[in-house]
Amino acid sequence: MTKPTGDAHHAAQDALETGRVQDLADLLLTMSPAERIATCRPLVKQANAILSPMFGSTVKSWLSNIDDDYPGGREQFIDAWQGRISTGHWDAATTILIAAKPSPRAAKVWPIPENRAYAEWLYPALFPTDLDVIAEQWSADFATNPKAWDRNRGREVMFEWIERGILPAPAHGGAVLMLLAHVCHAGSWRTALMWLKGHPVVTDQLFRRVFTTPGVPGCSLAQADNSAGSHPIRTRIIPNLLAVGIWTREFVQHEVAEALAMDLPPYQKRWFTQLDAQLSA
Repeated sequence: MTKPTGDAHHAAQDALETGRVQDLADLLLTMSPAERIATCRPLVKQANAILSPMFGSTVKSWLSNIDDDYPGGREQFIDAWQGRISTGHWDAATTILIAAKPSPRAAKVWPIPENRAYAEWLYPALFPTDLDVIAEQWSADFATNPKAWDRNRGREVMFEWIERGILPAPAHGGAVLMLLAHVCHAGSWRTALMWLKGHPVVTDQLFRRVFTTPGVPGCSLAQADNSAGSHPIRTRIIPNLLAVGIWTREFVQHEVAEALAMDLPPYQKRWFTQLDAQLSA
């Protein structure tokens, strides 16, 4: 088994303790995967300790606010970090947890780094040939429980990898449902439409599958539209995608017919029946 050098271990630990997340990542990227795992594994306990305190906590202030029987003990926090806890500390700690594992296990680490631009960069940097492994796990996790907000939070960065062409659109239907949720949480139907128009690869390769990807409890076209109240997907987003030529009426009608032929729950089938009537009007 590969052993970390003393210099590498101390440099990684110093970057972790001070929250210098980019310095940490740059250091880890100079190593082979085996060296990286060997360097990070001894720091996992410390990284987990850093993820526990509230934002802005010092070691002293945190220790003054927890009981002696705190899970894992008070000792784990002594000298675990320097200064006040920042998002840099949290992201450095998460980076250690991710880099301490091979890609199939790294994909199960949650939440991802708070800095989304950093997270978007980090995974392709660490796992350039295994992004499909990451995306498949994230898609499966979402389909299993769309309401697991903490676990799913931020994982929509994978759509940027698809748009950039470094990740093929995942085959797993959970990726489509995650995209649907992302679009629905855009803030308004106009913002959602602008996002789809600004991500033509994702829209073409993934969002077009939204009609024939069965919904799950917590995420479906019907539930998303009903929750919004004004049915923006059916009455705003789809008509606008048709109006600008991103989709054709023939394509949508074909997909709706396919969906209506599927074994869907009644509430989902009603949504497609309404869309079919709308297209035929």
